[in-house]
Amino acid sequence: MAKNSFKLALRLAVIVACWTNQEGRAQSSIHLYGTVDLGVRYSTNQTLSGSNLVELTPGASATSKLGINGREDLGKGTAAIFTLESALNPDTGELEDASVLFSKQSWLGIEGPFGQVTVGRQYTPLYNAEWAIEPFGLVNPYESSFIYGNYGGGTNWDNSLMYSATAGGFTGVLMTALGEKAGDTQAGRSWGASLAYADELLTFNTAYQRAHNDQRYVASEAWNIGGSVYLKPIRLFLGYLHHQSELTSQKNEVYHTGFIYDIEPNLELIGGYYHDKQRAVDGKKQTVSAMLTYRFSERTAVYVQTDYSKIDAGYSLNIFDSMKFPASQNSDGEISTFAPSRTSFMMGIRHNF
Repeated sequence: MAKNSFKLALRLAVIVACWTNQEGRAQSSIHLYGTVDLGVRYSTNQTLSGSNLVELTPGASATSKLGINGREDLGKGTAAIFTLESALNPDTGELEDASVLFSKQSWLGIEGPFGQVTVGRQYTPLYNAEWAIEPFGLVNPYESSFIYGNYGGGTNWDNSLMYSATAGGFTGVLMTALGEKAGDTQAGRSWGASLAYADELLTFNTAYQRAHNDQRYVASEAWNIGGSVYLKPIRLFLGYLHHQSELTSQKNEVYHTGFIYDIEPNLELIGGYYHDKQRAVDGKKQTVSAMLTYRFSERTAVYVQTDYSKIDAGYSLNIFDSMKFPASQNSDGEISTFAPSRTSFMMGIRHNF
C-alpha cells in the first residue's frame, strides 16, 4: 500500500509540475519542492558487547522530503493556501512512515490581514519554537535530535486547527488538536501556544503545549524558551526545555547552547552542546555535535558530521528516550549493564529542488 501511495504521489507531482507551466494563472501558484539527503554513517556501541555499525542512511543535514504547496489570491489581501509534504527514506525509496502518505504536513487554510488560519496535520508550537532556538534547528543530526523525539509530544498533530498572526517582528500562535472521541472532548486532545520575535540581530522564542492520551491523562507537557544573537559572522544560541508527564514522576530539563559560524560564503560550521538533566528517576545525558557544510550552489552541498553522547545508568531508564542506548535489567528492574557512550561520524550529500 505504501509503495502504491508513493507512486500516486509522484504522478500527482508530475501533473502539478506540468500544470504550473501553463499560461494565464497569475493569481494562483502551485510548487513542487523537496530535499534528498543521504550519507554514510559510522557509530559505536550499538550493542551491549560494543559492536559498531556502518550504514547508508537518510542524511544528517536535512530530512528528505517531497512536497507540494499552493496559493490562490482571493482578493482584498486574502488567499487560500495549502501544503502536502511526505518524508522519504531515499536509501530504500520508501516513505519514512509507511502508514502515512503526507507524514510531515497536510493542511489547508486562509491567510489575510487578520493572520492565518490552517487546519489538518501540522507542526506543533513547541517544535517550531525549539528548532529556532538551537543551532542545528531544521538540520537533522541523530544524537542531538533527541529533544524532538523525546519531549516534543509529537512533532506533528493530526486533526489540528492553528491560528497565527504577525505584527512588529512578533509572531503569536494558538493551536489545538481534536481527540475525536465521542462524548469526551478531553481524551486525545492537545493544545499549545507560542510567541516569537525576530530581526536581523536577535531572535526569541517560547512555547507551551500539552497532549492528552485516550485515557485523558497528560502524556506530555512541555515548555521552552531561548533565542539567538547574530554577531557577524557567527550566530550564538541558548535555550532551555522542560518536560513532564502524568504517566511518570520523571521530569527532564534540557539546557542547550551552540553556534553557526559562516567561515566563508559557501562554508559553514555548526556546533552544539546539549545537557539533559533527569529528575525523580535521576539521570543525565550529555551530547556534543558538530557539522561542517560546503555548498557547491544554493541547492547542492556536502558535509561531514560527528557527535558524542554520554549517559549514566539512571538515564537509561528514561521512558521517553527515542534513541535508547543498549541496556539490560536485573530481576528487580535495576540497570545491570548499559552502554555508557556513543560516538558517530558521517559524510553525506544534500540536494534541494
